[in-house]
Amino acid sequence: MKKRIVIFSGAGLSAESGVPTFRESDGLWETHRIEDVASPEGWAKDAALVLDFYAKRFQKMKTCLPNPAHEAIAELSKHHNVVCITQNIDDLLERAGVKNVWHLHGRIDWKKCEFHEDIPAYRNDLFCCSYKDTISNPITLEDKCPQCGARVRPDVVWFGEAVNMQHDYLEDLVETTDVFIGVGTSAKVYPAAGLLNVFEQAPEKYFIDPKPAREVLAGFKVFDKKASEAMPTLVKSLIGS
Repeated sequence: MKKRIVIFSGAGLSAESGVPTFRESDGLWETHRIEDVASPEGWAKDAALVLDFYAKRFQKMKTCLPNPAHEAIAELSKHHNVVCITQNIDDLLERAGVKNVWHLHGRIDWKKCEFHEDIPAYRNDLFCCSYKDTISNPITLEDKCPQCGARVRPDVVWFGEAVNMQHDYLEDLVETTDVFIGVGTSAKVYPAAGLLNVFEQAPEKYFIDPKPAREVLAGFKVFDKKASEAMPTLVKSLIGS
């Protein structure tokens, strides 16, 4: 019998593939302030700097490959109804073969109009645009929205913008989830902390992280290992069950 399995993942899932993380010094962040390259204010101040930063991240992502944890999740999705909720903006889950992925923070291989309708009202104008599309090459200042002619920006959630929580869909997931797995993410900060609480009624709960915050993981079976080590083992047990 197929189970509904929700997997919530963070930077630790993709870090083993070589994807740079936001909060650690990894060559991309060490020469930039977060507010300069990942905020609406930074975009308004120096769009060229922002696009150059994300161009480097996009090019880096293209050199990365899914690791055993991504591949294990893809294998699990062949046997059970798997929904992946991720904070990661890479496409490694999709490249591994996972079909149902909900990107809370957007995707670096997508672009949207700078006036896109999902952007909070930090602007002075009221104009909204619906343009959004994939990219095969980094975005440049010359790229313009085909609908309104405005500039195009990465389709990622910046600091100060709202995370895509899709509340109606989340409510349905909570009511139907048989297994909840947290992997490669802190259990202390939002949205991770909130999702742990939301899915606390799931019959089976697992958490994978080298340094798990055990004090907030009551009711979870915890694997204090890297994602690529623990996820394949857990997946084998779930497929077997």
